[in-house]
Amino acid sequence: MKSTSAVLGAWIVVVCWTGAAAAQSGATPTYTNARIVSINTLERTLVIRQADGTQRTVQLDDSVGGFGDVRVGDEVILGLRAQPGWPRVTVITKSTTATPSRGPVSTRPPAPTAAETSPAVADAFARQVAALSADADRVDRLWSAFRTTCDATVRSRYEGGREWFGLWANDVRADLSNGTCRDLYNQIVGLGESVKRGMAGAEDAARRSLSPGDIRDVRLRYSMDWDGWALPAPERQRL
Repeated sequence: MKSTSAVLGAWIVVVCWTGAAAAQSGATPTYTNARIVSINTLERTLVIRQADGTQRTVQLDDSVGGFGDVRVGDEVILGLRAQPGWPRVTVITKSTTATPSRGPVSTRPPAPTAAETSPAVADAFARQVAALSADADRVDRLWSAFRTTCDATVRSRYEGGREWFGLWANDVRADLSNGTCRDLYNQIVGLGESVKRGMAGAEDAARRSLSPGDIRDVRLRYSMDWDGWALPAPERQRL
């Protein structure tokens, strides 16, 4: 729970900081809570993700000296002034939350910073995905036989991924009336579930140091772009 005094203190700082800038511009800034996705120090811009999930690019106002101690992944309060082009940031300050007196301590890993996002981390993740992709290729061959033999159809498109992902998303319709098709189905689920668990673990570790964009670039490179790694396994068929 947020401390009332801490929150009031943060907003007092925000109001005092931006009073002069707002008066000079003739426009009253609006305030929003956001998370920092990326920072460009040369252009004085940053990409933010707002509470509704939308991303936008904003630029520091001339009255703001710099980013201070704000880093990628920080939750911040922004004062934004609308104008042609990118909105101008008249206030940027970290959100203030008080340490709870009771309750469990969060074990969520800290958000990655620019210093932690290194080529070595990205390369290690890419090697893991490449190995899992080789196993996914084996599932592709089983899927090809299953689709032809069992009259399988997929209702959704899995561009950047594999069609058999649809079994986990319940997007596949097939004729499972004979033992051959049920056996193929079970083989796909068995090997595919191993791939799925491997990707879930690799991505969980990668999120501590890589941005969502970096992770998706690797997934696309190996035709493993999917957001369903946490879905439960389909029920096996009786032979």
